[in-house]
Amino acid sequence: MPTGCVVHEKTFHLYINGSITTIHFFTKKSNCMTLETREYLQRLLRFHGVWLRKSLGQHLLVDDTALEDIASAACPEPGCSVVEIGAGAGSLTVALLARKASVTGIELDTRFTEIHKELCASWAAANNPETLDFFYGDALDFDYAKAAEKAREQGRPFVIAGNIPYQITSPLIMKIIEDAVAFDSMTLMMQLEVAQRLTAKPRTRTIGSISVKVQYFCEIEQIRDVGNRSFLPPPKVQSRVLRFKRRTGINPDPKACKRLFNLIDAGYRYRRKVLPNSIGTSGMYHWDKATAEKALLEIGLSPNTRAEELGIAEWEKLLQALDQTRPEK
Repeated sequence: MPTGCVVHEKTFHLYINGSITTIHFFTKKSNCMTLETREYLQRLLRFHGVWLRKSLGQHLLVDDTALEDIASAACPEPGCSVVEIGAGAGSLTVALLARKASVTGIELDTRFTEIHKELCASWAAANNPETLDFFYGDALDFDYAKAAEKAREQGRPFVIAGNIPYQITSPLIMKIIEDAVAFDSMTLMMQLEVAQRLTAKPRTRTIGSISVKVQYFCEIEQIRDVGNRSFLPPPKVQSRVLRFKRRTGINPDPKACKRLFNLIDAGYRYRRKVLPNSIGTSGMYHWDKATAEKALLEIGLSPNTRAEELGIAEWEKLLQALDQTRPEK
């Protein structure tokens, strides 16, 4: 057993070999394995009586390289304050700690509590300056704005990272950006299909209202793809890691943003229809078919244009033209 191993009969403890870049766990049998390995996670979960549930979208990342890539993308420099969504058994948590980040892990499933207690106790025992704690509840209920404010007070960059379940990906991202959370970046892993939708460009089949809304607020960078064999248990789908950074120069007025998003939703509600028909049947504001046709012509677009053909700039111009155009009597 390596020098400095901490071994207790019924617990798993964090071991730091001279620096926080080498992190291992140990069992009472002195069997040293990295947290990221599939076999070790299986044994860890069995030890604590945790069985993964598909209903909660529980697929734990066990690929060491992928974990390091996510952590380095989220925390390119030491000293970040990180909110990790979906902490699970702590694989990404450990990778983030190894980059000298303070971490708050969000976890809905309280069956992971004992594993988290072991992490916290070992981290505290090593006298590390960075903090580690956990929030148990729905990621949609967490106060990201408050966490961002706390990080600012401490002079730390505020970042969000995690592996996001399919069913909450879009509402979670929209909650964070619509709440005007002052994050420096978000590095999130999600199903490939959702990632493709969020980064879709105009005139493609995958673009939708969520694509335009997220791209209005954020610049999005693709970090890497992750195959299904990198998870325990393997899901049926592939995953992709995206990094989001807030765009500068957008209109901070929430009322103006709401009007823009209402227009985008109206345009995509009947995406097979041309925009004048979609907007005209929306019943929003004073917009009717004739008004929409006139507004499109004013910004140099055909009345036969469909929602999927517009980028962010065109939607903003269209809203301005609609607001300046009176309905014909």
